[in-house]
Amino acid sequence: MTEDSRSRTTDGERTNDAADPAIAPGMTRRRALRSGSLLGATALLGSTGAAAASAASGCNRPTEEIHLDYDDYDSWDDVYWRSNGDPDNATLVASPTYSGERALQMRIRDGQSWGVSTHYDLDDGVFELDGRVHFALDTGWEMPGRDPSNCRLWNCAMALGEGSAGGGVPDGTNGWSNRLYVTTSGGEADGPFRLLSHTYHMDESQDHDYLLDGEEYVVNEAEIVPGRWYEFGYYVCVNTVTNGRANADGVVQYRLDGDLVYDRRDVRFTADLEDNVIETTGPAGYYGGRYVSPKNLYAYYDHHSMALDGTFGDGC
Repeated sequence: MTEDSRSRTTDGERTNDAADPAIAPGMTRRRALRSGSLLGATALLGSTGAAAASAASGCNRPTEEIHLDYDDYDSWDDVYWRSNGDPDNATLVASPTYSGERALQMRIRDGQSWGVSTHYDLDDGVFELDGRVHFALDTGWEMPGRDPSNCRLWNCAMALGEGSAGGGVPDGTNGWSNRLYVTTSGGEADGPFRLLSHTYHMDESQDHDYLLDGEEYVVNEAEIVPGRWYEFGYYVCVNTVTNGRANADGVVQYRLDGDLVYDRRDVRFTADLEDNVIETTGPAGYYGGRYVSPKNLYAYYDHHSMALDGTFGDGC
């Protein structure tokens, strides 16, 4: 099994929103959006951002907002499921936290690559995902021995399949992914660090965009200092599809502490809006590629929120 490529499974029955008369029995709201039952297929495929459910009202309200408070859970796997890595490398801890009583700690052991790759299931999948999470690197975080050294911190958006990871080649139907890394490129082995956007998409199976001044798609160079909490915002919207062909209008945006740092709007993720859209998101720890962590490393996460098929309702 390749990294993060296993098929998604769901326990229990899916339920429909009985208060929404536009949804036929047996169909979720997101399935209705995908099939065009709410907007009509022409409106759905013709809009920039396939899930423009509320564009007509002038405000892109999400179908659902999810706010995960780790204080409410006994274990990290009550929230996320694991595709790779040792489950003991993730745990809920009392300190440090951004606020509240618990944060999620991710460990990558000395001499290993994997912490854990985790996923929050997005039911039937979504076209558009607006996410926010607070994260911090431990004060002793160091990445010596290779230039650049990279470590994955977050699975921003994934359609699971052999094209999503592990050297797979996305063909528009077999998965894709966008993931955030911290890197020594443009920084130092002991920090400050920079960020890296790593995307498996139809035009390049492993696309590395270092968030450095002067690089394409970079709005502001972001600096990551160990021991400090940051709010990472990520927005991913799948491309539109016309007559079975993927259009180069998929979007990936990152924000750090509210400031836009990365803005890409030309990605071809998928040619299949039925079964190859955003399925999962969540924290991850993976050091390097064919190299390993030089010491025990710890990252921390708190306050993970998601807006599905729309954006957070600030100002709406």
